[in-house]
Amino acid sequence: MSSQRKCPFHATIAETEAKLVQSLCDVLQRCANRALESNGTFRVGLSGGSLVQLLTRALVSSNLNTKCWKFFFCDERYVPDDHNESTFWAYKTQMLTQLPNISDSQLIKPNTTISLDSCASEYAACIRDEFGTSCPEFDLLLLGMGPDGHTCSLFPEQPIALSESRRIVIPIRNSPKPPPERITFTLPLINNAKDVVFVVTGASKSDVVKRVFADKDKNFPSAWVEPTHGDLTLIADKDAGETFLNSAYQ
Repeated sequence: MSSQRKCPFHATIAETEAKLVQSLCDVLQRCANRALESNGTFRVGLSGGSLVQLLTRALVSSNLNTKCWKFFFCDERYVPDDHNESTFWAYKTQMLTQLPNISDSQLIKPNTTISLDSCASEYAACIRDEFGTSCPEFDLLLLGMGPDGHTCSLFPEQPIALSESRRIVIPIRNSPKPPPERITFTLPLINNAKDVVFVVTGASKSDVVKRVFADKDKNFPSAWVEPTHGDLTLIADKDAGETFLNSAYQ
């Protein structure tokens, strides 16, 4: 099942990891410059997995001034902040240790010490307060994608979460990928961003990259990411992007 994409789409298939990191640097610089010129603050949503190290490398290798940046979490596991499954903890131990100019307070994290429902609703309120609107518009969302085509904590097995149209952050209780309890951005929040960038690596994702970004196959949650007033970008390494490159998209 495929459909016509409704937003501008850009793709970069990087031959080396260094080139992938440079492509990520270029996106960060472009989006940060636009945001800082507009309102003095750059608000970016983060995903976990391989993106933690890739973003850290991009920021270490660049000369970007991150003083006025604020980092949010597109999804988070419902675990303590110092748990090895915590995305916040991954960034704290990777990014903050290598980038002393970024302070702990710039990571705007959900409160996982309260109930799961309260954690989701409180984080939604925090985001709305930060933007001063009921329809927050992130300057940039950096997303990953699993071999099953999931993104954030929106999984193919959970169509109800994918169809959420009112709330911007929701609780997830039965994630097919452990840990089972999480919170996640929903499509209304994701698709309201000015720029959404998927960063995808690994041969295990080659087929789904083609099916999501070339075929626009709506059986995969990632294919529902179509910024209403923004751009969609794929940055993939050679292994993940090989089938995409050989597809009819080209």
